[in-house]
Amino acid sequence: MKILYASSSIGLGHITRDYHISSFIKNQIYWLTSGNALRFIKEKKERYVGISDDLKNLGDYINSMIKNCKVKIDTYNSYKLYKAVKNNANLIKSNVDFDDYDLIVADEFWEFMFIDIPKERSIFITDFTKISYNGKGYLERFLFSRLNNGLRDRIKQKFSLAINLSLWDKDDGFLNLGPSFTSSFDGYSNSQGDYVLINIGGTNAGIDVAEKIKEKIKEKYDVKIIGSDKYFNSNPSSLIKNAGIIISLAGYGSIIESNVLRKKTIFLFIDNHFEHMENAKVMMNRKGFRVYSCKDLLKTDILNVIEDLKNEDIEPLEIIDSAPKISEIINNFLYKNN
Repeated sequence: MKILYASSSIGLGHITRDYHISSFIKNQIYWLTSGNALRFIKEKKERYVGISDDLKNLGDYINSMIKNCKVKIDTYNSYKLYKAVKNNANLIKSNVDFDDYDLIVADEFWEFMFIDIPKERSIFITDFTKISYNGKGYLERFLFSRLNNGLRDRIKQKFSLAINLSLWDKDDGFLNLGPSFTSSFDGYSNSQGDYVLINIGGTNAGIDVAEKIKEKIKEKYDVKIIGSDKYFNSNPSSLIKNAGIIISLAGYGSIIESNVLRKKTIFLFIDNHFEHMENAKVMMNRKGFRVYSCKDLLKTDILNVIEDLKNEDIEPLEIIDSAPKISEIINNFLYKNN
């Protein structure tokens, strides 16, 4: 049987968890994605749908909304993102025959919101079910309430099953399974290297911050950077496992990796980036971890923060990998509908 697995092109957290989930699925998988997520799949020598090469990388449009460590959304960049999603949707609609596949799995693949897909054999995966916001104005509350309700209604309309893998969010309309790992983490050891690893994920939003941090600490520490186009690494597990200290954007995958591997980590969030900020809240006031906004860390004595962390015990989150359960659900869903 054939599965079309469509994974978000925003960052690497989606494709790494999806690739891990796929390791438990004993059927042919064809990947649909773009950007660094597609680059990851190609380096793993996996099958992928040819039109992926022509899809726009949505991560690039998210990057354009981030200036000086803060998300700034305006009409222009919102419209550009919308047009990119629609462009991808039209290409997929013209070039992908969904009847060729026995099951469709979509991990926050927003292009499918604009395409008629076979609902009876489609599953949606996400790590959030609502967009949070900090504003208290009536108009903002109204707009975000409408947006969140519309998002849930659209997912329900398009997919037979919706799975939520969030670290912080639950919703009765989803099957709430908790986080999926981004790797099997085989050969885990609690080794502590003498280098600092800066992990900026799959987008280019954190390059400037990472390089400024490196300049501040490189005289005392060996510093390695992973993530983005410039520092892309399709197999970073050994670097993460052996790092002494990690400095990381507060992305989904990074939170999981640092906790599962028990790595003392400084997490950075981008202001107004709701997922970063919600993820960061989970890690606040937990021994062995620090949380800063990107701009605040650059104003801080980073070397002193690192030294404090080195001498502190660590109390990681206890996270159980939901990937085997997700794959079991996918396999059962597949055979029930064929």
